[in-house]
Amino acid sequence: MNQFLREIFSSQINFEGRDLSDKFLKYFFDLYRIELFKDGLDLVLTKVLEKDLNFEVKIIKGWDTNIGCYLTEQNKIFNKITGTFSSKVKKTIILRQLNYNVLAHEMAHALEFESGVNLGEQFRQAIGLDMKGRNPDNVALKGEVKRLMVEALKSYPSNQFISELFARYFELLSISRNVCENGSFTTSDVMSFFENTTNFIQQKFNPIIKAKINQKIVVQTLEILNQVKISEPRQQFQEKVESFHKKTDSNNAISWTKNTKSNAMWQSSWNKYKEIEDKK
Repeated sequence: MNQFLREIFSSQINFEGRDLSDKFLKYFFDLYRIELFKDGLDLVLTKVLEKDLNFEVKIIKGWDTNIGCYLTEQNKIFNKITGTFSSKVKKTIILRQLNYNVLAHEMAHALEFESGVNLGEQFRQAIGLDMKGRNPDNVALKGEVKRLMVEALKSYPSNQFISELFARYFELLSISRNVCENGSFTTSDVMSFFENTTNFIQQKFNPIIKAKINQKIVVQTLEILNQVKISEPRQQFQEKVESFHKKTDSNNAISWTKNTKSNAMWQSSWNKYKEIEDKK
């Protein structure tokens, strides 16, 4: 199966410096452990096969916030026969770190573009319902949700929130123990907490992109699913589940404020969303 992937990517991936194709192919291969991501990965392969999507791996050393990006560049092409211009969009995923999460994140941005789906209010409502005043029971997942989907978004303009949250949902799945065995939570932990978001991907998003996938790739990657799947990992000893009701204030009473503090930004956004909906 690696040879199948290698042949598809061979002309569409460029490494600056050292050739890391084996590592790249392993990470792409392993992401098929997220069954929800299969349609998306198949569409990425379709676009690469059609030479409609390129990857550039430019590894940087040291700390940098810009560890990846998805670029589209529109070029005008002149047709000498018809005497007219047509537009062609060059699509490139640039990776400055080669990790599961960076790869999954940037491919999710590419999928949003390729799908033609306006995430809009349906996705906003789904993820708002999942996060409004809620925290995951799994301590590690709770920390990642706060870091990736609350704190990190403060540096983005509000008009990019929805696109970022969509990509970060897949990023969370990519660092689960089902993909990298030393992870601190499972894919099912993520999908259970983000129940409405997961349903949106399954029922709204994936059916749309299915029509854009090369059917030969769909069949070929079924074999990858069988090869790459690992048994359901057990909960690690150090992995703890935090009860909502265990957090108390200085008077030993249940402190609802402490439990929802990290979701303050979401509460505000949700209230604004509800105001708009109520006025319709």
